Amino acid sequence: MKFNIQDRIVLDEMVDTFTTEMIKNDHEADLDGKRPIITKEYWLMMIKEVQNKIDSFTTKKALNHSNKYR
Repeated sequence: MKFNIQDRIVLDEMVDTFTTEMIKNDHEADLDGKRPIITKEYWLMMIKEVQNKIDSFTTKKALNHSNKYR
């Protein structure tokens, strides 16, 4: 099964929201002088890996649409 345009809209939104919240939490932890258990760099690496896997299971049309509007 491949992800279509509707699937990609939802998945892109989820990944973007998670990334935004992760960066926000990392910034807040930095302001509080706390060190997160999982580093921002590691999260970004894992997000990229997940994004690559999502891309590989996406139709060409949906991938083009995602790249165009994201």
